[in-house]
Amino acid sequence: MTASALPTPYRWTLLTSILLSLTGCLGSASKSSQEDTLPSWVSSPPQDSRHLYGVGSAPRIENLALAFTQAEQSGNVHIAQQLRTKVSQINTQDTQVRSMQGNEQVSKIETAYTQVTTSPIELEQAINEQRFAGRNYVYALQSIDRSRMVSKLKSAIQDTDDKIRSLASSLSTQQNQRPADQDWQTYMQLIPYFAQRQSYQEELSLYSTQRTMAGEADADIQNTEQQLSLALSTYGFDASGTDQADTIASALSHFGLTPKRGSLFTLNSRTSQHHETQGGRFYVFEDGTLELFGPTGTRLASWTVSARGIAKNLTSAQEKATQNWSKQAVEAMFTWLTRLD
Repeated sequence: MTASALPTPYRWTLLTSILLSLTGCLGSASKSSQEDTLPSWVSSPPQDSRHLYGVGSAPRIENLALAFTQAEQSGNVHIAQQLRTKVSQINTQDTQVRSMQGNEQVSKIETAYTQVTTSPIELEQAINEQRFAGRNYVYALQSIDRSRMVSKLKSAIQDTDDKIRSLASSLSTQQNQRPADQDWQTYMQLIPYFAQRQSYQEELSLYSTQRTMAGEADADIQNTEQQLSLALSTYGFDASGTDQADTIASALSHFGLTPKRGSLFTLNSRTSQHHETQGGRFYVFEDGTLELFGPTGTRLASWTVSARGIAKNLTSAQEKATQNWSKQAVEAMFTWLTRLD
């Protein structure tokens, strides 16, 4: 039977059913299209001078609240990745030192600031700005108030500068004058403050939108830093009397300290080695004490250190053990010298 052969009422009923079916399909397609249409901020996060934005996503699961929590965490990671923008900083490099005719040859001496562990400032809490639930994924727009972070870092730098000024006021000599021997403790205490300042300044550069150098030091702070650099190069550490003169000199340079004969500070070491073999490799163990003597010849402190070196060749293993021992010993000394208490 064809449609034209159907009675009129039946024809209208069939036509109405077809139209309703088509309308239902179109409505379902429209709903699916709307659900999959992402808001513009998903692909193009907002940009302004005050905030940093990050977009995160997560698979849509039955527990929608948990899915959004995961998306927000992903958005926070996106913000953190933006903050990893490389800024100029001084990286301490390994420096080889060799004793040549009684004079230590130093290829490069870097700043001691990079060797100090600094306190991180509390980061601004990220907040959720927008959420969107798609058919398969959920999305979250996160933001951090850049201006509040800048204000917090500037305040931290100012507090650090005040501490630097307080210490500098007790120095016996002025800029470009030879540092006084009795001021060595003050200069060593200045190192961690300048390290902290540098850390804050580098972090401020990530948040600040200023075209000029963010957190640039005032003239008096710059002068004190120059005095500190002069003191570190003037005082020096004499490792010539140790059994590890070359490796200790290299370790000193690695930590931004100057190795040279006839220095304000003198080092002495007492160590011993023993070795074992296992699996075709030599394991050399070096144990001993590093002593630090001050301007008057009195012993200031000592550190007992254990280290090891592993190699297929005994001589190589011994050299590695000595290098590791020297670095650990000098690191312990450097930590003691730059303590703030």
